[in-house]
Amino acid sequence: MSDRLTRTTERSSHREMKEDALVTSAFQAGDWAQRNLRVLGIALGVLVAAVLGTIWITRAQAKAEGEANRILAEASANYWQGGYNRTIQLTDQVLEGYKTTKAANDARRMKADALFWSGSFDSAATLYQEYLKHERADSPLHDAVTQSLAFALESKKDFPAAAKQYEALAPTAPDRASAADFYMSAARAYTLANDRARAKAIYEKVAQEYKDTTFGRDAEVMLGELMAAEAVAK
Repeated sequence: MSDRLTRTTERSSHREMKEDALVTSAFQAGDWAQRNLRVLGIALGVLVAAVLGTIWITRAQAKAEGEANRILAEASANYWQGGYNRTIQLTDQVLEGYKTTKAANDARRMKADALFWSGSFDSAATLYQEYLKHERADSPLHDAVTQSLAFALESKKDFPAAAKQYEALAPTAPDRASAADFYMSAARAYTLANDRARAKAIYEKVAQEYKDTTFGRDAEVMLGELMAAEAVAK
């Protein structure tokens, strides 16, 4: 009887100790919370503000992209109708008012196209270069814009730079005929840059390695003309 009473007393004591410990812990936690209530409130406020800020920025960005793309759609319609001046005005709106949008880079390309067909080759080349700085190298439009850049450089008579662009495009061309075409353009630009040695090397490459294309024969003809010109010069 005495042992049973002792065990009962011990269990009761243990339970009371646990309850006291829980009460103490709860009291300490509550006391800590009260002492740090301001800190907790500030932290919670910062978290809520960050979440709301992210949502607001995302929505604002989406709205800006929509507005910028709407303006670009109007610019595109004017471009295909030959309204290059209006296209330039509209793309400038995007570049000035929506600088942080993805549409801004498309605006650079579209404005460059309009400038090119307006005869402003220097400004077009500058914008094409800016576009390429902001566009991924594996983008479907990257090579197309690089080709436009080469055209603009050649049109403004920067033949060495144009030749390098054409030559760089050849290895990434979708087929052999396109590659040969780029090489021929590069050789032409090198010839205009008075770099006949480089032009001759490229014509020889096309004549030997691209015989299966229509450019193989063209390269042989151009190579002959180039060698004849060299002979006369001597």
